[in-house]
Amino acid sequence: MPRTRLIDLLRAGERRRLTAIHAPAGFGKSTLAAQWRDVLTGEGVPVAWLAVDHDDNKLVWFLTHVIEALRQVRPALARQLTEILETHGDDDPERYVLSALIDELHRQDMRTALVIDDWHLVTSPETIAALDFLLDRGCHHLQIVVTSRSRTGLPLSRMRVRDELVEIDSDQLRFDLTESDSFLRDVSGLRLDHDDVDGLTRTTDGWAAALQLASLSLRDSDDPAGLIEHLSGRHHAIGEFLADNVLATLELEMYEFLLATSIPERISGSLASALADTKRGQAMLEEAEECDLFLRHLDDERIWFGYHHLFREFLRRRLERDHPDRIPDLHCTAARWFARHRMLSEAVDHALAADDEQLAVDLVTEGGLYLAERSHLRTLLALLDKLPPRAVTKSPRLQLNLGWGNVPLQRLPQAKRALDDARKALTHSNLPESDLEHFRIEADVLEAATEMHVDRPDRIEELIRECLDDPDALPPWVPSAAADFGTYCDLFRFDFAGARRRQEEAERFHKLTKGTFAAVYGRCLAGIAASEQLDLVAAESIFRAAVRTARRDGGPHCHSARLASSMLGELLYEQGRIAEAEELLDESRHLGAEGGTPRFHDRALRHRGPTEGGARRPRGGDGIARRRREGCSRSRSAAAARADRQRTDASGAADPGSTLPSDAGRRHRLSQRCRGGDHPDRGRHLHSSALGPRRSRVAGSRLRMGVSVAPAGPYPEPAARGAHGHPSARRVPVRRRADRGGGATARRDGSHLR
Repeated sequence: MPRTRLIDLLRAGERRRLTAIHAPAGFGKSTLAAQWRDVLTGEGVPVAWLAVDHDDNKLVWFLTHVIEALRQVRPALARQLTEILETHGDDDPERYVLSALIDELHRQDMRTALVIDDWHLVTSPETIAALDFLLDRGCHHLQIVVTSRSRTGLPLSRMRVRDELVEIDSDQLRFDLTESDSFLRDVSGLRLDHDDVDGLTRTTDGWAAALQLASLSLRDSDDPAGLIEHLSGRHHAIGEFLADNVLATLELEMYEFLLATSIPERISGSLASALADTKRGQAMLEEAEECDLFLRHLDDERIWFGYHHLFREFLRRRLERDHPDRIPDLHCTAARWFARHRMLSEAVDHALAADDEQLAVDLVTEGGLYLAERSHLRTLLALLDKLPPRAVTKSPRLQLNLGWGNVPLQRLPQAKRALDDARKALTHSNLPESDLEHFRIEADVLEAATEMHVDRPDRIEELIRECLDDPDALPPWVPSAAADFGTYCDLFRFDFAGARRRQEEAERFHKLTKGTFAAVYGRCLAGIAASEQLDLVAAESIFRAAVRTARRDGGPHCHSARLASSMLGELLYEQGRIAEAEELLDESRHLGAEGGTPRFHDRALRHRGPTEGGARRPRGGDGIARRRREGCSRSRSAAAARADRQRTDASGAADPGSTLPSDAGRRHRLSQRCRGGDHPDRGRHLHSSALGPRRSRVAGSRLRMGVSVAPAGPYPEPAARGAHGHPSARRVPVRRRADRGGGATARRDGSHLR
């Protein structure tokens, strides 16, 4: 089948002096070289073809075979070179013969190509040096095309630096979907639909030999779709091909190395050393890649490598056949290596593959909290789901891990069940008393998290008190999380300065945790406090720091990164910076219902209008920004004055002529603010005044952090709405509780929160 795509790549190489076509067996290297030979011949370029064999490891034989190949296209030149070889056969024949070849081609100004097929059979330093001589001393009249199953003995890097290299490797030789379709349906005459061709291309990864072997099997198959779906390296035809063309050429050390390192899906030098019990793991991986043993690097640093999946399946079958007793030990070795390198998902998979459930339980017990600290919550829950249910139920540590994984995702029933099971497990545990006490304190902190998510701050301070009384005796994650829940209480009673101060004090615990989830969470709370104080510069700085930290630690799509993005996005939106806000809010929408994301993003979209071609553009952003600037400047002094009046209101009774709400009214309005993110009509009204958006700041932000919007108790219905569903224009203004110092509250003793 014509490889037009690759011929175009070769044409683009123009007259570069070395074309290297290298790949494992069965990728169509010689076929491509033959098609390129036909193209060059059609253009009037003489092409000599040398099929290498083991005799070419002797220099004289190699030179003789080169001359014979040239004789087919340049007979006069071949006769001249034969005479020189006869004369200087025992006296540096390489220098005399090859120099004469180069000089004569240059003198005649006639372009010639030499194809050297199966170069991988050459191991002699003298023969390799002869090819180097041709490439170093030659001119553009002589173009050399080499096909090989390895890169050994080819000066690729040197020729690449000189811009004299055209390289075609296994990635480029793989059949794409169009080529597979042409080969299977047009050339092989198979009646396959598009989905079958696509599935077979993906299964074989475009490996030409596998496609050919599969096509032969499909001719006699009554169920083509089933054969394609189950095709693997265990297929007898593929196994025989690999055994004859790959394994038969390997030395015993490399063969055993390949078997041992076929256990994981991806392999690094350190892991290879552990599995193969060698100190040369990295070197042998690089050697296997250089020899094109169906292994390729997965990153630019060549840290991780991966086998072609059909070859990996073939090796695993060989391992099962020849060394079945080694397989559990290899899986356990891989499990412990992945666990040491904080790759817990792979570690558990290998432990279970070794049928060692206890090892899997121990790995999640020791490393599960690390995932929670880095906000890899769904990964943690998925790993716990893989473990034997009885082992999870009787382990306090695993139950607490289960609770920490569920709470931020708003799975409160599951979290509470896990908390109850953890406390039951503690009553039957044989752990030392000191460990039991630490687990009991952590369970109280976890319960505080559930209380926060149902807007019941009254019990939180009590639940976290024992933890914060002696935080250094506990793992850093526990006081770090407890400080966040305490900060939430500060926000709920409008002690914004206290919230920021508490997070400053908690920074030392945040820095000691293995991940940044608690630190990011705390910064988000501190940013909310700063924004409520109208310190918008500080709020933006805090939110941006939270986003950077979360993305650096867990990537842009982790739970904590999306939480922080939602905080920053809302702040920027309220300042009229629509474009950046929408990008951040788009990312935060992936939190979904489990993450508690409100419909704030929909409010941003209402300020965008249609443009030509269906695109969207901002609408009204300048007005929003102007109202923010004007509103904030007018509000700072008013907010401070209201805060002063609130601080002096010791009795708690509202003046009949004042707009200061009663305790019940304050609590009701706080709940309204919590629900603000879920009312589309209220969302539109948020921009009717400068203070509007700020009324939902704490609530909407807590929603994004997974806080429930349910009120703490029965409250009156909201104010009557107008004819169009909007709040009545005659609304009672709400006093802001902004403070710049010790925290503004309606009563000095905070009794309105009881």
